Amino acid sequence: MTSDNKRSGIRLSLVGTIGLLFFWLTDARWGPIGRRMHSDDLIDAINQGMPGTIIGLVGSGIVLLIGLWLMTRRTA
Repeated sequence: MTSDNKRSGIRLSLVGTIGLLFFWLTDARWGPIGRRMHSDDLIDAINQGMPGTIIGLVGSGIVLLIGLWLMTRRTA
């Protein structure tokens, strides 16, 4: 592996972390920004946004794990 793979791993880890933060912050149930955005109709916002939040968190977590895996690989 070359150092390009390590750089790719760092970038993927950064993108995965940013994705996790984005989906957490904008969630209507857990995120502080999401609660403020949907304060008038919070229960409906939670019910409608939960599938997208779960898919986003899982996808971002997978990207983060792939990035971490690439960073731990040895260079040739």
